[in-house]
Parts: sequence; C-alpha cells; structure tokens
Amino acid sequence: MSARSFGEIVAKANPEKEYRSGQPVWRNSYYEGQIEHRIWRPIGDGTRRGAKRRIGAILKSARELERRTRRERQKVHVGSRNGVLGQIGLDVLEELYAIVDFAKGTLEPSVAYLADKVGHSYAAVHAALRRLRSAGFLHWVRRSRVRDNAGEGVAGPQVEQITNAYALLIPKNIEGLIRHLLGKAPAPDDARWAREQRAAEWKAMLDTLTAEELIGEVWAGDQLAGETLARIGRLLDQRESSRA
Repeated sequence: MSARSFGEIVAKANPEKEYRSGQPVWRNSYYEGQIEHRIWRPIGDGTRRGAKRRIGAILKSARELERRTRRERQKVHVGSRNGVLGQIGLDVLEELYAIVDFAKGTLEPSVAYLADKVGHSYAAVHAALRRLRSAGFLHWVRRSRVRDNAGEGVAGPQVEQITNAYALLIPKNIEGLIRHLLGKAPAPDDARWAREQRAAEWKAMLDTLTAEELIGEVWAGDQLAGETLARIGRLLDQRESSRA
C-alpha cells in the first residue's frame, strides 16, 4: 500500500454534525462504518503465519525499545522503573496484537476490556494507550453510532459514543530492528505510512479542539498537574467565548 496522509484519509470522511444526543459525545467523532475501512490494514501479509511472524518481531522490538529507554532514564534518574512504554504499555500492546483481525486489521476494543485482560486499572491502561500512541505504535479515531430511537418521543435521530477504532503502526525508531528480525530490507508499508503521515492527521484533529480538550488529549504527565492545566484551558475557552 502506498503511503497516504492520515489527514487526507479522515478528511474524506468528515465527522457529521447534524445529530444530537442526550449523552456526551466527543468532538471529532466519526460515525461507525465511516472511517474504519480507511485506517484498518492487514497485519503482514494477512495470513496467520505471516502475521504471527510480523507481530513477534514488533513485540520483540518494543521490548528492546523499552529496555533501552529505561536504561537512558536511569542514567538521569536512578530509580526509574519504566522507559517510554512501561510494562503496562507492553502488556497492552501485546493484547492488542492478540485480538486484532490479521486479515483485515479490525481492532475496536474498549479500554475497560483491555484493563480486564491485562489486569490493570482503567486509568493505567488509558495512560498506557497514550504512551503507545506517542511512541508511534498505534493511533485511533473516536466513533459514534446513530441510535435507533424510533417511538421514544425524541425529536429526530440521536448519537451515542462507541469504542475507538485503532490502527496498529510501526515507529521509525524500531524499523531497522524489525527488518533485521524479519530478514527483509524494504520498510513495510505500515511503517512508511506511520512515519510520513501521522503528523498530518494529528494536526488536523488538534485543530478542531478547544483549549480544554487539547490539554486533555495531549497531556500524559502527573494527574494533578493535568487537572490544573484543564482548569486553565476552561478559562481560556470562556474568555475566547466571551470575546466572540
């Protein structure tokens, strides 16, 4: 598959605005079935054998990346126990590759499901997913579904939030190791796509967010500090709204 802009992909399936719901729905959510076929890709050649071989190389490379970055952090902070992914991040990545559809790339678990499978809290798994995204191992798009609410006495269709659609990627900094493990020279298509186009989609998504949502999307540090930044974001949004 040729490298294509994630931003261009989602631009052809812009989130719809006309439905409303009594439940909160994230901004920049796409309707179910609107975007998945554009972001899901087979793992390796799509066969069980080919996918297992590719996944083995990816997970081994991820563990090596974690060991290397942990050692680098320990040179600065002696007590550091985690690298860029952390053990929970490795556990979550392994589970994602365990449940992905090899032939189609279909991947849409809930965070609660992943938390139950890896044996960690919802908050810990959510933080691990954000670390994996920051490190380039995955991306996701938010989705909503039109509810069948006929006869419920409501004015028109409503929407509800559903699980995210996840795309598994290969970061540039482990491409070489994966090629070595697989014995292949060319960079895989999913690696090129991740390297060249991920930033475009990320910027397109961020451009739609308010200051408060932006902080919630990108902040991966201390929870208390994140709450403080979120309050600042709300104040900025209120000020901009009053000016408008």
